[in-house]
Amino acid sequence: MVNRFFSEVPFLRLILPFCVGILSGFATQLERSFLVVGLLIILLAVGADLILKISSKFSREWIYGILLQMILFMSGLLVVDLRKSFPDFRDHLNDNNLVIVDLVEYPEEKPKSYKIIARVRAVKDQGDWEQTGGKCLIYFRKEDNSEDLMPGDRIIFISRFSEIPFNGNPNEFNYKKYMHRHGVYKQIFLEKGSWEKIGENKGSPLLLAAVKMQNHLFQKYRKYGLKDDVLEVAGALTLGLREKLGDEIKQSYTVSGSIHILAISGLHVGILYMVLFYSLSFLKKIPYGKIVMVLVILAALWFFALLTGLSPSVLRASTMFSFVLIGQSLRRHSNVYNSLAISAFILLFINPTLISNVGFQLSYCAVLGIVIVQPRLHNLMRSRFWLIDKMSGLVAVSFAAQLATFPLSLFYFHQFPVYFWLTNIIVIPFTTIILYFGLLFFSISFYSPAAGFIGKIMAFLVNGMNNSVETIREFPLSLIDGISISEIESVALYCLVICTGLFLVRRKGVFFLPLLGSILFLLLMNLYQLYGVLRQKSVVLYNIKDVTAINFIDGRTSYMVHDAGEKNLDDQLNYYTKNHLNVSGIKKHIMFSLASFSENITEIRGGSLFFHKGFVKYYDIHLFVYSDNSQNRFAGGKKVNIDALIYSNPAGMNISSMKKRLIFDKVIISSSIPEWKARLLQEECNKSKIACHRVRNDGPSIFEL
Repeated sequence: MVNRFFSEVPFLRLILPFCVGILSGFATQLERSFLVVGLLIILLAVGADLILKISSKFSREWIYGILLQMILFMSGLLVVDLRKSFPDFRDHLNDNNLVIVDLVEYPEEKPKSYKIIARVRAVKDQGDWEQTGGKCLIYFRKEDNSEDLMPGDRIIFISRFSEIPFNGNPNEFNYKKYMHRHGVYKQIFLEKGSWEKIGENKGSPLLLAAVKMQNHLFQKYRKYGLKDDVLEVAGALTLGLREKLGDEIKQSYTVSGSIHILAISGLHVGILYMVLFYSLSFLKKIPYGKIVMVLVILAALWFFALLTGLSPSVLRASTMFSFVLIGQSLRRHSNVYNSLAISAFILLFINPTLISNVGFQLSYCAVLGIVIVQPRLHNLMRSRFWLIDKMSGLVAVSFAAQLATFPLSLFYFHQFPVYFWLTNIIVIPFTTIILYFGLLFFSISFYSPAAGFIGKIMAFLVNGMNNSVETIREFPLSLIDGISISEIESVALYCLVICTGLFLVRRKGVFFLPLLGSILFLLLMNLYQLYGVLRQKSVVLYNIKDVTAINFIDGRTSYMVHDAGEKNLDDQLNYYTKNHLNVSGIKKHIMFSLASFSENITEIRGGSLFFHKGFVKYYDIHLFVYSDNSQNRFAGGKKVNIDALIYSNPAGMNISSMKKRLIFDKVIISSSIPEWKARLLQEECNKSKIACHRVRNDGPSIFEL
């Protein structure tokens, strides 16, 4: 059965070693000459065998299979190596280089700045201009000129690039790594007057046309009556402008399990493809009608890609469905798995970094789930009533896509929307209708009376969908949050899903043992993790700008001591610590203000955690937190021995003064200390030969017991 499947899907056998080669290429550093020589040797071996027919004489045709797998593996390594060797502006950066960049998107408004991604075109290196490449992140100070910037504008400035920040807190979302995956490695903040616009309409004409069309149509939406949440959702749903969404509406769609609706991806392209495919099926009955149908659908798919700004997710989906369409329409015996494998192969060949892209992984998993599971699941839910049958089809699509993606979703997003099936019954029909009304709106936007009428219908539809999502959000237990699984557990979950499906469909005992093994493995992993959680004891001083936050973790209980004000409490503390608490399995989280321990003795958990006038004892760890009025907290007498001195107050004593009252060999400088003060303390520690840990530079300080 397996051999038959692979014979029907030959490209699947090709893409697997190619993907292994790509992953190996990112994990290793091999010389290109070694890769080229290795590939040439294999190709020469194949050529010699074809000429001399050695393998056929000994009935060993399988040698070709092994050689082909090796060629594809080496090709994956070589593609990654070539990708790494692309021109990069970072190779030419010194002090105060002149840099020329082209803006590739519209400014995204932030509280104090405008954020834009730009493509670097040239760097002036030692008096000569070097043509280069790569992307950077630019923050422009808010001013009249920066607000009017547009894609295609070319600007020049003096390079004072910095690394994209990552605080390094345990399990914190790694924005730096996220931007690196998108090819953005540096950032710069440009003050007023530090840059100059020197050109317009630079860069890819097609991409510029797509982005400008996006913005033009979004303004048309606003002109014809769409506003607030309705405007934001319509822009995200039909134009891919997800960055314009407000936090509240994003939260509603996240909790209800329909946030994927607001990100133009395979779902939207798939809806467009399916409706067009079945609507134009009548063309198959006329001469050359099949070719006409394919051309019309391909044109519609790629026009939609252009309409949504040629975003990577839409380009992936359009490529994927283009191959599916060609496979289904121009061949008698097509295989959708083969079409998907071909599209993935081409996309990875063009850009091997896609292999680690979350959207890429989710898109292909969702489509595979729909192709494999949806028909079988829908057959179990068939009804002779047309409406019920269509609704059951939507439920089947929703379950199939969710089943195929939920291990990845749990791994990346740590949450599970309980009512996703109900939400999708509502939002998928809404989305389909809104998409087609959106295309109709675009085609008649030049005629005000008709565009205004269609705009009102769209506003009504989007408002109805928003209200439905808001209602589902309010349902009890609508979102299970704080789920944390490892890479191994996500693979085990996929094994469980696949084996369960095979066992239910094939009804053969051979699939029961791996099914049982997956369940036992997950149970053992959970028991092992629970054992570790119950025994864990640690102290974490987080890296949060202008805040001192010390977390004492004891089993499933957390005690957080902080000096954050009311404003920073939710904005910063929760943002930077939430994932760590979830992964640590914390069920009880208690927060204290650092000021509340300035005078009174506080004893917690039977003496295991003790606070008094800045002194902290947690099991065998002894700390002193130097904050406000710390100099008044010593009653005299002999020195106190501590493991580390934590500086959280920029004013006051120096290291030598503290050495007169305390015995310590390590200083931890909180991220609330200004950089200039931290440098002075670092220098003083170096002179006194005391270990110094600057949280803002070195990351969080962690004590494991």
